[in-house]
Amino acid sequence: MLASNVIVVGGGVAGIAAAIELSKNRAIHVTLLEARDRLGGRILTHRTLVPVSFESSNLVPQGSSNIAFDFGASWIHGVDPTNPLFPLLKTGHVEYVHTDSDLMFLQPGQPPLQAEESDHYWKVVWDILDKAQVYATEHREQISADMSFQQWLTEHLEQHLKDYEADTPDGYLRSDELRRALLGLSTYWADENAIPLERVSMKYMDAENVFPGDHCLVTNGYDRVIKALTSELKNARVLLEHAVDKIDYNESMVRVSTNRGTFTADAVLLTLPLGVLKSQSSTLFSPPLPLTKQLAIERLSFGTMFKIVLFFPVCFWPKDKHFINFLPSSITQPDRLLMDRFSLNADQRKALATYMLDLANYSSLMPVYNIPILIGYATNRAAELMERLSDQDARMVYVCQLAHYYGILASTEKTEGEMLWPKVSFMSRWHQDPFARGSYTSIAVGASPSDLQTFETPVGARSYEQMLDDDDYEHEEPMHNCAAEVIAENAATATLTSIDDPMNGRVFFAGEHTSVAHFASVQGALMTGRREAAKILGQVCQRYR
Repeated sequence: MLASNVIVVGGGVAGIAAAIELSKNRAIHVTLLEARDRLGGRILTHRTLVPVSFESSNLVPQGSSNIAFDFGASWIHGVDPTNPLFPLLKTGHVEYVHTDSDLMFLQPGQPPLQAEESDHYWKVVWDILDKAQVYATEHREQISADMSFQQWLTEHLEQHLKDYEADTPDGYLRSDELRRALLGLSTYWADENAIPLERVSMKYMDAENVFPGDHCLVTNGYDRVIKALTSELKNARVLLEHAVDKIDYNESMVRVSTNRGTFTADAVLLTLPLGVLKSQSSTLFSPPLPLTKQLAIERLSFGTMFKIVLFFPVCFWPKDKHFINFLPSSITQPDRLLMDRFSLNADQRKALATYMLDLANYSSLMPVYNIPILIGYATNRAAELMERLSDQDARMVYVCQLAHYYGILASTEKTEGEMLWPKVSFMSRWHQDPFARGSYTSIAVGASPSDLQTFETPVGARSYEQMLDDDDYEHEEPMHNCAAEVIAENAATATLTSIDDPMNGRVFFAGEHTSVAHFASVQGALMTGRREAAKILGQVCQRYR
């Protein structure tokens, strides 16, 4: 068999997994191009985030420098042997903890709910989400593609609020307050999928297939998964800091241009995130991608999950709770006196007001490390606004938000107030990252699983030569044996057009945005990388039979 050259673009989980499988075949020469100075993509673990000197200077609590902080993927969705990620967790000695306790605030100035009441509302919300998914499955044909989950939820609560109220124990919320609480908690679904509730597709609420098992937080660094993967990456050429800016392809070859030179191959596997495709696909490919791919890139949503790590000097919240949740505020604007107290500027005030209209939530690391650290989250518009702030400005926005519920943070007493404010914080900026442009994929209104599935078909090209009578004809047989020089000589009289070509494709796609059932997950990226590697190997073997 003749040797084939394959270029893999992107060194995240999908790209690494594909490169491993491809390079097992000695007839395949694999080159992996990664724009960053590291592998891992949207898995980003900082092991030296906090200098030890910060502890000795009392800038952070003791023990903070020993923690591995994940600014990208940090959760395992489905800890179970059926999850293809599971063997890598074992190989990488990944440690994780199941998080299942929370504290819920309904309104600024009010105490949190009792655990029993909080558990009751979450139970109702999960029941509603289950009903929504069942409804999507059973009424798919009747549901408009433009119907959002928010629309369905509003109608559902109008019809069944009295039923939920009747099942609510005495002393709990009633009527309008109950409705507001259920609507607010249901935005959890939007936050988890990094998409506004009004843009979540009701028609495909049931699209994602989650593996069985607990949902767990990784406690010793998600980069262990990357290390476990790359330990198998032995025969591929890996080139870091190679940012791809152009992919030219024809019937017989692919040319990939980067900031450090040009590479040619028989095929290219593209694992760039959907956010990058949204921002660059119109100029990245020559010829342009088929309309099927262009529409899928446009219709699918790619949202941002923002994280900020806050190091508090002491713990002023319950030490045993994994999560602190603040329902969307019914107050139209944050407290002006508090915003003045924290000297928030116009941009900070805008970010705070937007954030408090969402379900604001935090992870507490007290139950995990016994260290007073909170990880604050934001999604969608709030995430984008937070990323535009400096680290210090974003930190004060979060402290001001917490002060709406924990008044001690706003105290002017010398022993309180500012003494409790964190002096150090670190934050993610995935929306601004040119090699990510966001966090992960979701199905928005107007989109469908078929948009994810379209990436499973590789893209090829066909050459149309301009005839004297202006008639075009298509070569019936792909020109596999034409040299690149011949193609170049004919470029002046031939026009290339792209097609979806399952048999002789040159451009392949992998990544979580190409998984019909496991999008927005590390396991989805892993599975698609292996899927496309098998497809390329099969095509190469078929070509040289």
